[in-house]
Order: sequence, then structure tokens, then C-alpha cells
Amino acid sequence: MNATKPLIGITTDIKTDLKEESFVIEKTYARAIANAGGIPILLPSLSENGSLLKDTVEKIDGLLLPGGRDMDPKFYNEEPHPKLRPMRLERTESEIAILEEALRRDIPVLGICGGMQLINVFFRGSLYQDIPSLISNALIHEKGSVHEILVEDDTLLKDITKEKWFSTKSYHHQSIKSLGNGLRISAKCSDGVVEGIEASDSFILGIQWHPEREETEISKRIFMAFIDACKKK
Repeated sequence: MNATKPLIGITTDIKTDLKEESFVIEKTYARAIANAGGIPILLPSLSENGSLLKDTVEKIDGLLLPGGRDMDPKFYNEEPHPKLRPMRLERTESEIAILEEALRRDIPVLGICGGMQLINVFFRGSLYQDIPSLISNALIHEKGSVHEILVEDDTLLKDITKEKWFSTKSYHHQSIKSLGNGLRISAKCSDGVVEGIEASDSFILGIQWHPEREETEISKRIFMAFIDACKKK
């Protein structure tokens, strides 16, 4: 491992145009990793080549699971909701394989928005497929709406942010339903929607908002803590 600048794998989505398919992800993720002192490495969604994905994870020091559209609810034993916004199956299958190998190697994992939801499902949790349809009296959580996040005491997230509550912008229509095995809730919105989850014995952190889009002190702390944890592996 490069002790000064750890290699951080970032999973990618699949974009299709009229001529070809591409692996893509918003550049804000790579920029946030670079600004925090890491080297961003984009990981292809090649679910058909599990051995390659495994070999790739062997080279990285940390894993970032970014946001995206909605995973197929078959992964948590539900039928699709009419408001589902599906992403490619190959991406979810690739991320599950990559996450499994990252956990086997015990390297730090940071999941953002859909990445947090994937972590929860990986640990046998489930999701509300559409907040407005399924959670009564929920606040608006889409299109950059602003709301407060309440951070639980004695959590990794509290240690990182140093704050009990703060405001952030929200860009999701799904949320945690049943919590995955071995995970704990580290933050919520005032309407009860889960905004943070984490493992109790390792650096596995999921957050529902998008710190890579915000140039705040809290965002900087999150990425710096992630990179510092990766340096120690």
C-alpha cells in the first residue's frame, strides 16, 4: 500500500448510447477522494468476470460505493414498486461482488446514497422503494431539498463530524426499511428516515446525503477520515 496516497476504488455505472456502452460516474467522487489525499481508481461493472473483480479489489486500499439509480428489489425479496427507477443489473451484481471482497480484506468502505442502500441490502436489510408513497408524513428528500440530520452519540459518524446535528441537501427517493444484520443507525432525519448506518467493529460507513457535492467542513471531515482509515490498512 502507498502509505501517503492510498488507492481508492470507486464503482461505476453503465451508460448506453446509440453506439456503445460506457462505464461512468460523476467526477465529484474522484475529486473528493483526490482532495482528501487519495488516488481515485474507477472500477468497471464487469459482473461476468468475478475473478477480475476480485483481483482488482486486491490492489486497492479502500472502497467507495457511489450513488445512482435504484437496485432491483429482488435483492431484498420484494417486487418492483411502480415508482422504481431501475439501474443496470450488472452494476449491482458487480458492486456486491466488489463489496464482498472488500469486506473479506477488511478494507474501509464508504457508501454514499445508493451506496449506503447497497451496503444495507448486502447485510440482508431492505429498502423503502419510494419514500413519498410508503412513508407517511415524510419530508421531501429529492432534488436538493434541505433538511436537518441528527447524528447518534457514540458512533463513528459522530466521531468524524463532531456535530450532533447539521443541515444538508437531499437527493434520494428510497431509504432504509429494515436494518441489515450487524449494522447500526448512526443518523436520522427528523421524519425518521435513516441518514447514516455503520458497522460497529470496522470502518463500514454509509451516508444517505452527498458530501462529494458539498464543500463544507463536515464533508471534508468525512473524506479525510475515510482516507486516514485507508492509510492504516
